[in-house]
Amino acid sequence: MPQAILSSRRSSLDSLAGSPLASPTSSASPYSPTESLSVLDSTSALVLLPSQDEEDSFEFSSDEEHEEHDPQLEIAKLAIPPLPAAAVFLYLLAPYLRLGAMLVPNGITSLKFGLVNLFVAAALSVFSRNLWFLLARYLRKTTAEDIFLEVIAKGISTAKRRRREKIRRLLFCVTGSLRILMTSMYLRASVDSVYPLLLEALPVQTRLIATLALGLLIFVVSFPKSLAAKQVICTTWLSVFLYTAWLVAALYSHMTGTTMPSPILAQHGVLWNGTTSIAFSFVTSLTVPLSASLAGRPSTPSNKTGGWTYFQMLSILSTVIATLLILPSILTASSPNIPGALSSDTRNTAVHLLGASSLLLSIPSVLVSIPPLPIPLAIRRFCKVDLGKAIIISVVVLLSLAPPSMAAFLNDLTIFLALCGSYFLLAWAHITIHYFRRPISIVIPHSVPSTPQTIHPPSPLHSADALLQRKERLLQRRRLGRRVLWDVGVWLLLMPISVFGMVWAGGRLIGKW
Repeated sequence: MPQAILSSRRSSLDSLAGSPLASPTSSASPYSPTESLSVLDSTSALVLLPSQDEEDSFEFSSDEEHEEHDPQLEIAKLAIPPLPAAAVFLYLLAPYLRLGAMLVPNGITSLKFGLVNLFVAAALSVFSRNLWFLLARYLRKTTAEDIFLEVIAKGISTAKRRRREKIRRLLFCVTGSLRILMTSMYLRASVDSVYPLLLEALPVQTRLIATLALGLLIFVVSFPKSLAAKQVICTTWLSVFLYTAWLVAALYSHMTGTTMPSPILAQHGVLWNGTTSIAFSFVTSLTVPLSASLAGRPSTPSNKTGGWTYFQMLSILSTVIATLLILPSILTASSPNIPGALSSDTRNTAVHLLGASSLLLSIPSVLVSIPPLPIPLAIRRFCKVDLGKAIIISVVVLLSLAPPSMAAFLNDLTIFLALCGSYFLLAWAHITIHYFRRPISIVIPHSVPSTPQTIHPPSPLHSADALLQRKERLLQRRRLGRRVLWDVGVWLLLMPISVFGMVWAGGRLIGKW
């Protein structure tokens, strides 16, 4: 019986060997040498593409390059450590409720004009924040300085790293200088608010002592090195609550017949009025690092588009709440005071103290976001105190003690740089990147490897390169279609308003109008 089975197997193998499929030289065999040579001679290469069942390549997430990233390395590169959504919302809301919002009642003369300025400024703020966000996502950058470095130093080769590093340091120096000017202006306004009250309580001139005391308090509160520190988050929340208390006290004083007070910025300069105060209150800051900080949290959704939508919702919500908190100041400032028991000359101590405290507690979040000074390692080991932060706070205190003429110039310089950085430079960066730079490739690799080991189809209908190019063109058209609205907003809103504002500011500075 086993011999019969063995003989039957041999007979079947013999019949299979005689068939044309078993012969290596047969034309019907897929393993014939001539056919394999013709396959190797083909110029079209197969490229492995992701399965359409697993992910839709034509969604907006296709703008991202699918490459592996080390999560720990990405978190280490963030300018701001990963923050919870509540902290991100806080840092998006707090910049709106500072000096600009408190100075709004001083320059409002018409209710209709004030409301138009408020809503236009709020809409421009939302638009600019989204534009910053989209630029950061498109370029894969985590700071605004890196975006401007991409705009300015794109043509500089990687061999000239020293020049790129110098430009990078210059950009950080400019942003740090602007934040130092803002903090010195906040400190000066706080001292101006409480100084008249100190003169009534103390018989000596105490402006220098008050400035130094408040500067020391700022140094203690601003000791943390990150916006993720609980101390900075708590002081920022307290600043927002104190602004709300200031608003309630100011509204009450207006209803009782007292002129609605605000922090006394004695040296306004020529660029400060009701319109510029509203515009300054809606200046955007830290939008790019905050969006990267929110996206860097492990608790964010795995879908990147969902995480981005979450940040945009937080941005819009913070702007809406800020608008609602600034609106009462415009409504009451444009209406006459209701006669009451208090005269218009009565000093409302609570209002001044609340306003000064709110401004003072808003300074730590700005100081912490200033890039650290490059202190040598030997000096840092020798000094137990943060020498770089001590130098920055000393400069802030000295600038807040500037004489009136210089203080007015610094205030004008601060508002000019803040508005230009939020609107004009943003429009310039958007136009340069999308109109004067080559678009970033989505699916086409820089070079398709062609090696003898590559397997090629015997007779492909279309080459893989052609398929990749067609897919690339399709995705680029979709990207362009999604960007049309933002292009229209940049060309018709940001750029004309920015140019008009710069011309107006230039005329004001030279005394033409």
